[in-house]
Amino acid sequence: MRPFYLYKTHRGIFYVQFFNELSGKRGSPHSTFQRNYNDALRVACNWFQKGLPTREGRKPVEQVATVQSFMSLLEGGKLGGAELQRITQALSAQGLAVSAIAQDKPQSTECTKTLLVPFLENFWTYVSSPYVQDKLIHKQKIGKRHCYDSKNRIAYWKTFFGDEKFLEDVSTVDLKAFEKSLADKGLSTGTLNHIMIAGKTAFKWAVANKKLVEDPCIGLTRYGKETKERDILTEEEVKKLFKVKWTDERARVGSLVAMTCGLRMGEVLALRMCDVAENRLYVRHSWSALDGLKTPKNGKAREVPLLPSVKKELTMLASKNPFGWDKERFIFYGTLPDRPVVENVLNEGFKGALLLAKISEEQRKDRNIVFHSWRHYYAKVIADRVEQRQAQLALGHMTAAMTEFYADHKTESDLVAIERAVGDAFSGTLG
Repeated sequence: MRPFYLYKTHRGIFYVQFFNELSGKRGSPHSTFQRNYNDALRVACNWFQKGLPTREGRKPVEQVATVQSFMSLLEGGKLGGAELQRITQALSAQGLAVSAIAQDKPQSTECTKTLLVPFLENFWTYVSSPYVQDKLIHKQKIGKRHCYDSKNRIAYWKTFFGDEKFLEDVSTVDLKAFEKSLADKGLSTGTLNHIMIAGKTAFKWAVANKKLVEDPCIGLTRYGKETKERDILTEEEVKKLFKVKWTDERARVGSLVAMTCGLRMGEVLALRMCDVAENRLYVRHSWSALDGLKTPKNGKAREVPLLPSVKKELTMLASKNPFGWDKERFIFYGTLPDRPVVENVLNEGFKGALLLAKISEEQRKDRNIVFHSWRHYYAKVIADRVEQRQAQLALGHMTAAMTEFYADHKTESDLVAIERAVGDAFSGTLG
């Protein structure tokens, strides 16, 4: 889900409202001063990443939303004695002078408990989560996007358990009732699993860190997979697709690279000319709007054969970068010199080309064809022409110890075999 809402006023100016994760509502509107949707989208993404401009400088969107939500609750008289007591103690711990709110009142035993929803929300807040910090200290991977998505899923927990449920009072019976309520919403099994995992991970951590005596999630059954199979385009459809006029050259070249090299969307966006060799493409990074440059999905870089015609397209696109040519700059340039284009440009360009190639939006959805389908297309044509180990090298799949061993000891002959297969597979399409 996009973390903000864009809308146009009667004057033709786009405004953005960021979602307040505490209240679940939209925050105050901010003018992007743009009349074009894509330009406004870029501004909103930039603000979300780098903070909102204020008189005191840029402030993180989450910080602004938190302050607004807190002040709304405080001024509306919606904070009770227990909440004010916790705020007083927190401020005192920071060395700030506070009035003696409820200092003389004896604390009830319930005040020593932890409220469930705030605990879960903080658990998935990247900058303050002890779980995240522990992972980072131990050099383990955890992305900001993963934390952001997990935190959004806590909204389902809040709807069911409310604001008054304590972490220590959650039972297995409660969780089974929660699962039943989710099942009634008609969500996919993948979504259901993600919602439950957002809580299960936190409960498991709480037990390991002595915040809970036992894990109430033990005994819960994981949802089975019910993922809709992703279709791929036929060779004839691909030929038509690359003969039509694309609305954005970056979208066309991005699809070309994904199709002939098997790259994921983030890996395409992360490409720079320093990753392009004579007949090889070095897949060293992936790009995330929240994380920036990071390692590919499996944590390891890989190299894949690069067709001469595709290298030429990449070189030409890099030469059009409005910020000037630099081997360290992103090939798929955006509106800022240090960030690539937003992935929506590649997605929408792909969909638009499909329409021009006589594949309707209804047909696309029914067949579940998306940008990632290019990776499936590449996997099929390669797997049909080389042995399994070589195909896994090209795709960067490492799902077993033996596969990892062979992937780490790849030979030039493997890459030559894949290169021949790529040339054979796409010669008819690109010729």
